[in-house]
Amino acid sequence: MPGQGAERDVGAHMARDATPGRCPLLYIETSIFGFYHDDEPRNALRREAVRTLFHQVELGVLNVVTSPATVEELADTPGRYGSDLLELLADVAVLELDEAEVKRLASCYVSERIIPADYSADARHAAYAAVGRANVIVTLNLRHLANEWAERRINAVNLREGYPLVRIRTPEEVLRYGE
Repeated sequence: MPGQGAERDVGAHMARDATPGRCPLLYIETSIFGFYHDDEPRNALRREAVRTLFHQVELGVLNVVTSPATVEELADTPGRYGSDLLELLADVAVLELDEAEVKRLASCYVSERIIPADYSADARHAAYAAVGRANVIVTLNLRHLANEWAERRINAVNLREGYPLVRIRTPEEVLRYGE
């Protein structure tokens, strides 16, 4: 639980870039956690992919981080699954970054109309991933993040602002399948 040591903190200087033989650094945002307990039949495949992702994180197969924004959003989750979602943070490092820089970069995504102002939390997640030097944002937010248009525009801003390219993928695309 937040404040009780359930999540690991990792400073920006400790965020690991992909190197040969090493898994890429994956940033997971709130939508991933939300699908863990999704009971809708139409979301069964996504739910299984999310559960497999967390299992692979638990086994140390995937190199995953998230942000304080995700922790805050999960802590605000109403209903019976709120505490269950927070428990999923046990094996996920929480980035400690310069909040002013995250906010500045997120505002660039909004001002360039990549992500609507009403969804600035999505821009904040993309900024955390970029500032934290994640290689991939893992999301099920298809409208604002996991689409070709958003990825290209976010990366244009990242390059202009001195950040590396970041891929944006769904859980199914980042799972490690038997090797």
